[in-house]
Amino acid sequence: MKSPLVATLQDFRRILGVCPCCGEIFRLTDLMIAYRAKASVTWLDRLEADEERQQRTEDKFSEDERQIRELAKERGRQALPRLLREAEPVFACRGYFAHDVKPLFDPVDYIIFDGMNASPAVTRIVLFDGPALSDARERVQRSIQRAFEAGNYEWKTVRMGKDGRIQPERGR
Repeated sequence: MKSPLVATLQDFRRILGVCPCCGEIFRLTDLMIAYRAKASVTWLDRLEADEERQQRTEDKFSEDERQIRELAKERGRQALPRLLREAEPVFACRGYFAHDVKPLFDPVDYIIFDGMNASPAVTRIVLFDGPALSDARERVQRSIQRAFEAGNYEWKTVRMGKDGRIQPERGR
């Protein structure tokens, strides 16, 4: 059995009216009733206002974060040539062309694709790292060296689609 309130509200849905301005038919439940006097603020109004304020703050934070990240990327791009120029003597005296050097910084400082820019083919790949400044870094350097000496490395080509999914290999 329906409560009297539910029955009344359902009956309001069946009451139709005609807009005096445009002639469009509407339901009584669709009416937006307006008062000349300002309605008093309820707890729900305050909650909705707080949610809107929080959403605006979060949106501004997200935009600020995006801008800060973009600026940091750009500063990094601008600083990289200077850092490579500073490091160039280190590579040049060992016979490496600075444009063949790519910074990794972790787990090793640089990877060098020897011959990449001076000839049509890479002749070797060198992992280049400075002296270990911590025991942890030294352990990583030694483990990488042991993996190479043991032949524990391989080449794999993985093709990813624009959606980030791995694409099947062609011709295999």
